[in-house]
Amino acid sequence: MIGKGREIVIKKVLVKTGTYSFIISFLALLIILDRTETSENADGMTSTWEISYADYFFMILQRSIKITFAAIVVAFLIKLFIRNKKGSIML
Repeated sequence: MIGKGREIVIKKVLVKTGTYSFIISFLALLIILDRTETSENADGMTSTWEISYADYFFMILQRSIKITFAAIVVAFLIKLFIRNKKGSIML
């Protein structure tokens, strides 16, 4: 059974993890991802085009949400499986 104090600690950790992972992933993707895309056809010719700002924003937003969700799940699992000295699961 989880006590009220531990529930609050877990909620704080998950909220902080979600907030910081979203901000960091959004800013990192903003820097890393390029707005231009290229493709190559069967003849070896390449085409390059730019993604509109709206599509670029939503692409970064979508990936940031996925990264945030994964970070929250990992943080929860880490909190769940940390064992105390007696070997029982400590939440």
